[in-house]
Amino acid sequence: MEADRGRDRADGRVHRAEMASAGGVSDGDGLLSGFGGTGKTFLWNCILSKLRSQVSRVTSQEGLKILIENEDGTSGTATKNIVYRMTCIPLKDINQGSYKTKICARLTRLSEFILDDKPEQIQRLDFVLLDVEGHAIEAQVPQQHISRFLSRLKEGTVYFVEFFQVVPCRTNYRAVSHTYMIKFTCHTRVTEFNAAPPTLPKYAYTLASFDTLRTRIDYTADMSDTIGRIVSVEPATTAYVKGLKKAIRHLYISDGRESIEVVLWSRQATEFPAEKIIELSKEKPIILLLLGIIAKSREGQLKIQGSMSCQYHINPAIPEAAALINKFTGFPHQVTWTGAATSSSSDIMTTSVTELAKLTNPHELYGNIYQVNVVLRTISPNQPWWYLGCILCRKRVFPEGETYRCPKCSGNKAEPMYRIVFIAADPDNFLEDNAPTIEITFFGNMGQELTGIPVLQLAAISEGNNVSIPPEITRLYSHKYTLAISVPFSSMQRENVSYQVKNIITTAGPVITTKTIYPATSGTGQQQTKPTQDTTRHLPVAETTKLDSNKEEGKVATPLPSPQRLQMETSSPTMKQTTSSEDDLAFSTEAGTSGKKQNEM
Repeated sequence: MEADRGRDRADGRVHRAEMASAGGVSDGDGLLSGFGGTGKTFLWNCILSKLRSQVSRVTSQEGLKILIENEDGTSGTATKNIVYRMTCIPLKDINQGSYKTKICARLTRLSEFILDDKPEQIQRLDFVLLDVEGHAIEAQVPQQHISRFLSRLKEGTVYFVEFFQVVPCRTNYRAVSHTYMIKFTCHTRVTEFNAAPPTLPKYAYTLASFDTLRTRIDYTADMSDTIGRIVSVEPATTAYVKGLKKAIRHLYISDGRESIEVVLWSRQATEFPAEKIIELSKEKPIILLLLGIIAKSREGQLKIQGSMSCQYHINPAIPEAAALINKFTGFPHQVTWTGAATSSSSDIMTTSVTELAKLTNPHELYGNIYQVNVVLRTISPNQPWWYLGCILCRKRVFPEGETYRCPKCSGNKAEPMYRIVFIAADPDNFLEDNAPTIEITFFGNMGQELTGIPVLQLAAISEGNNVSIPPEITRLYSHKYTLAISVPFSSMQRENVSYQVKNIITTAGPVITTKTIYPATSGTGQQQTKPTQDTTRHLPVAETTKLDSNKEEGKVATPLPSPQRLQMETSSPTMKQTTSSEDDLAFSTEAGTSGKKQNEM
């Protein structure tokens, strides 16, 4: 009995201790203060068991109160935010020794890099990571790891990322200014973070004004970002770039002082919500944030075009957009629809060389666009195949002291530009001596698309001679093309109608013939044909010439000047350019613009 009472007293002390720790029960607070026989013990145990369950429920409902340190250094019993930076480093501190570190960042500007000749295959994933401090770094998923991450990475989502590779940043088309970039590996861990602080920025951008963009024309080391109110938008059309059909859309944005042209390509062009924007603009100004753009010049005017990784955002929630909305509120801000065909003269007309050769008045032809199948017969006589043009407006420049002067925009920087003038005929009669012909000119980008060689490189191969026709051009004799051509404004001052190529729609290669077409004698532009002894197919002699050839049969190869040397030579006003006075009129402001078609980055 004494042993049982001892156990009961011990159990009582234990139960009171449990109650004290669980619910603050102390001696004297119990319902029964004494201990007796086994009946009392049984009743006591039942009561304590019930009390413990009730106290436990109250504790779990009210929550465990502990001291928590907040990000701002204060402490409290309730959480203000999540302290996650204890194990993550800022993006600004990323370097090549950061392969074991962990970061927390928002994924932005996600894009798929695809080659034109392999549109079904993603080469890599490009994106920008943005942390809570506003610092950004570029990141990539290489092709071999795309299947692992493609479905897991989402635009705008915040992630913890660890076990990645850090490499030097790209040398061209950088999205942000960071010395390094991140590459995912098969060991990279990505965990979505659903409790990101509201202070974490949504967009990674560094805005450039229109004036700043003018200083970055053709600058490709870094891409730019800008913002403006949408003024007008055109329908998406198609253009041919290096023989490939691409979607293109033109629109205009304003900063309140001026409007500039914007060119969007491919998916950015087709997915642009033009109709929705026009409807929304009836109520308020529509602000466009453009990320990843390249500054260009067209006829001396600034224009910008989207890169492959370009993104746009409509009325983004950023201070700069809010400021522009306030600036334009109270003024007309309706977005206009432009560029649609309003008459038959603005449609592309399908015709033939024979029909065009009958038309001799350029005033009746100007403003029309013609689609025509042609075969290139020869170079137009006494025409230079390149000229020194202003890098801003592409007009021919003239020597002025130790530099050059552009008569249109007063620019003083020049470089070689294509101006290849061909005599073309219809494919079904191009070998006939009296076949109707027209003169067509491949300016600027069209010349490079035709030859496949940058003009500076080909001019270097030709040692700066712009009259002697290189084999890389004569090899194109007898080749068939479908072209979009028009009469330039300058043609009105010429006696004979000359056409300018706006687009190379298709390339069919050399035409099968029973005659061999011989290249024109250098500098003469003349062409000869000679009957063959059989009826087998004979390709043009120049067709066998390789693109990288630096010599002709029977001639001794000479060392070629480098493009850098040519650049220095062509920057001297004393370098000779052979051209007739009539040709000066052809170096118009339309040279090299090729309509609305521009090569995509």
